Amino acid sequence: MKKNINKNSNLAELIQKNPDANELLLEYGLYCGNCFAAGFDTLEQGAQLHGMTDEEVEELVEYLNANLSTAEDLELPQPEAITPSKKS
Repeated sequence: MKKNINKNSNLAELIQKNPDANELLLEYGLYCGNCFAAGFDTLEQGAQLHGMTDEEVEELVEYLNANLSTAEDLELPQPEAITPSKKS
């Protein structure tokens, strides 16, 4: 299965689509779930603002991909279309 998390993933979107992401980010000292900057920062930007190196960012991306479901996994099946009945 292809994972879609990468260093350019928006933090807020990542947390929204992957409910367990916040806990995993906390393990790396990143408190993104409560940060106003999560709405516009990428995973890489947020990590670097907290002093992480490029290698550490790549390790974090791999860790998230190994431990999270992707947005594709979380999508619910779409209901069938409803056709309105014709009233006389």
